[in-house]
Amino acid sequence: MFDFEDRARPLLKWAGGKSSLLPQLTIHFPQNFNRYVEPFFGGGAVYFALRNTNIPAILNDRNQELFNLYLVAKNHPTELMNALNTLTKKYSEQFYYELRSENPDDAIEKAARTVFLNKTGFNGLYRQNSKGNFNVPFGKRVTCPALYDYDNLMLVSQKLEKTDFKNLDFEEIIKQSGEDDFVYCDPPYEPLSTTSSFNAYTAGGFSQNDQVRLRDACAAAVQRGAFVAVSNSSAEFIKEIYKEWNVRIIKAKRNINSKASARGEIDEVLVLMTK
Repeated sequence: MFDFEDRARPLLKWAGGKSSLLPQLTIHFPQNFNRYVEPFFGGGAVYFALRNTNIPAILNDRNQELFNLYLVAKNHPTELMNALNTLTKKYSEQFYYELRSENPDDAIEKAARTVFLNKTGFNGLYRQNSKGNFNVPFGKRVTCPALYDYDNLMLVSQKLEKTDFKNLDFEEIIKQSGEDDFVYCDPPYEPLSTTSSFNAYTAGGFSQNDQVRLRDACAAAVQRGAFVAVSNSSAEFIKEIYKEWNVRIIKAKRNINSKASARGEIDEVLVLMTK
């Protein structure tokens, strides 16, 4: 059901991305299901590892920039690559901040901007301030890094071809799941401490009330016959709200942090929810 070698790769470097965790995660996932549902798409590593592209999929992300990027990658991959080639030629620190301050109306230009800022910003961070503006500083590389891989981008476009991609609240997506669906949730993680929060992928953040709302929506999906898996931090709050379910420990490496000393192995949880 899952393929770790010949899979499409995420288009962005994404905090909390699951590429390196696929072998640990997928051994717990169902091997047969009628439909795949992912309310927090992010980098999309789990979906892109699906071997069978004929399985119907509902994909969702509340982040407007991500939503737009994947729609453009799905429908206009060649145009996106052309736009990225243009941005590569303009690479400089001054251009980075000029582009960061802009908000293009054109969907292809907006998607290219998202990729460029992610690839050339500091440490591959994606972060928005309270007004929804991208606020990561320039990465100070001497030359522009590769913004895309042709074969991979075309494979991403192919993998997204038959998907239903949405930009809604997660609860609206989970409500659409039912019998024999597999729902995988990778929400913004509950911080392990009051100083470790990094969930500003959208301007509103993700509160403990949202975590509880997610749990309740997932429990309702299980009652309708879905198999649900939820990734999160190993924060005590998360362990408490999911204590009635099967909570597994996953060993993860934290690679995106401004301090090298804060990178390394850390416990996460994978909650398995089924009747």
